[in-house]
Amino acid sequence: MRSSPKSSVKVMSALLTARPGKQGEFLQTLQSLKHDIQQQSGCLECTIGQEASGGPEFFIFVVWKDLAHLEAHLDSEPFRILLGATSVLTAPAGFRFIAADSAFSPQGFLGRSRRAASEAPATLPSRSPFTP
Repeated sequence: MRSSPKSSVKVMSALLTARPGKQGEFLQTLQSLKHDIQQQSGCLECTIGQEASGGPEFFIFVVWKDLAHLEAHLDSEPFRILLGATSVLTAPAGFRFIAADSAFSPQGFLGRSRRAASEAPATLPSRSPFTP
């Protein structure tokens, strides 16, 4: 039996490129936010990384228990800080959302994204990226 779109785990990911001279500051911000995100209810995993060469490419990968927990995160202070940091410290970024039966078994990319604050309206839409 397949999970419903609302109850299956939700994955948020982003590939981010730090602006020249901002790599250290952005890494420090991500490391600080990782702890805050991991403390949020429903966070199953939060992984951040930088390309092995120490270059400007970073990624963030967060797995949420379900849609309600992801939506709570999208309205949280850590996510607002992440959007602010990406608008100042990185090239424009898009966040991708995936519904999965488990973190390693995607049901499929739903083609939704949220842009960094520099590209987004003043407030993010309250509509879920996972409409059934």
